[in-house]
Parts: sequence; C-alpha cells; structure tokens
Amino acid sequence: MPHIIYLESVTGYSGAENARRLQLLRSFLRPGFTIELVTTPGGPAILERPQDFEQAGRAACAAVAEIPPSRCRAIISAGAVDPGLDALRAIAAVPVIGPGEASLFLARLVAKRLVILTVGPAVLAARDMIAHVTARPATVIVHTLATTVRKILADLDAGRRLMREEAAAAVREYRADAIYLGSMTQGSLGIADDLRSELDIPVFDPMPVSVYAAQEAAAAFGAG
Repeated sequence: MPHIIYLESVTGYSGAENARRLQLLRSFLRPGFTIELVTTPGGPAILERPQDFEQAGRAACAAVAEIPPSRCRAIISAGAVDPGLDALRAIAAVPVIGPGEASLFLARLVAKRLVILTVGPAVLAARDMIAHVTARPATVIVHTLATTVRKILADLDAGRRLMREEAAAAVREYRADAIYLGSMTQGSLGIADDLRSELDIPVFDPMPVSVYAAQEAAAAFGAG
C-alpha cells in the first residue's frame, strides 16, 4: 500500500490542529493510499519571521535524511511556497513534492496572470519560488495578506471571510485570471470551491494539489 509522508516543519500547531489537517489530507487520497503527518523536531513554533523559514528548512532536512525509502513512497514538503525544496530533494531517498511548484505548473495550463495570496513572512520565499520555477504562467504576482497565520488559526471563520475579500480584491487590482492559496493554512480553510464559484476563475489549493501529485509520484514506482 503506497504511503505518503506530509512533512510539517512547524512545531507549534496543537494536536487538534494537526489532526484537523490530517483528516483533510486523507480526504484527497485514492483507495489504496495512506498518509501520515510528521512534525519535524527542531522546527519553529510558527512561521512569522524570515529566520523561521531557515530554521524550518534545517529541521526538515534533518528529518528527511532519516526517512528510508522503505517507510514511504513520496514526501510532501508542507510549505505552500516551497522553501528549501532543492535542499530536501538533494537529501531525500524518495520524491519530494513542492505544493507551489506543482500548482504553478497546473496554473500555467489555464492562466496567464496568477496571483499568489500569502502572508508577509512568506513573501521572499514566494518570490524565490517564482524565480526558480520556469513552468509557470507568464505573469505571477505575490499579494501580501493583511493577516498572519496565527490570526487565521485563532478564528477560522474570520480567516475565511478575509480570504474571500482578499481574493476578490486581487482579481480586481491585478486582473488575475487565477489564484493560488499561498500557505498551507489557507489550504486548510476549505474555501477553494467557494472562491471558484464567487470569482469564476481557477483557484489552486496547495493541499489537494500536493496530495494528488504525491500519489502520482508514488504510483509511478509500481506496486513493489
């Protein structure tokens, strides 16, 4: 049975929050696949500063180095804008899925002007991802949300309302023809379908995109 690891480098999420995310991840699995959420020791409590991303990268690399190919068929790096993805792939014994890279590739097929909605501390990582991923729409714009991951988690319903407002504003301001939810917390809000209906444009959610990509990568190795 192909197994996938969702590698979470943020250590400050509660057990209930991690369980909520794992349940959501499992909802995207095809029959015969399993997934577990692994939190990396030594990661930051939450991503609020640029140095938190550096700490998360070091913790993720240390954890990936200890994962043998017998344990899983693919790893999802739980960062929507793929911080440290190349370093993880250099160490890993199995494919490592970058949610941002996979989403940019899909967006290229359907859009010319993509807006990434992300929180302030992730802006630099988002821009770095855009610079390194060539299979992407012609125009990719990073829009900084007027909130933080901590605030979204404190009130999920308020986070959903803000996301609707920010996504609509991005479409108006940037003439976006697609939206990418540029943090895994945004992906965990379950609002992508609502945004698609309200905005009538493609909306890419890092959670399902990464799980679907991981399943394909794992299946490529066969049943063995």
